[in-house]
Amino acid sequence: MAVQSTQIKSALSLRYKEGIDARGKDIIKTKKFSNIKLIADNQGLYDVAAALTPLMKYPIVEVLRSNDNKLVNA
Repeated sequence: MAVQSTQIKSALSLRYKEGIDARGKDIIKTKKFSNIKLIADNQGLYDVAAALTPLMKYPIVEVLRSNDNKLVNA
């Protein structure tokens, strides 16, 4: 049997460096934008992240896209 996958949700996460802790390790925080349109392409999302960078208080260190898929046995 073949399994079919249907994308049901997508989100954009921006990870940024908020500072350094007492042990000298980076403090990384995440800002998540949910309900991204499923048809949004990766380049478009990256361009949005780049446009948001100057508006952020801290530097962005990573841009992530997460997709949730529904799997059904077909």
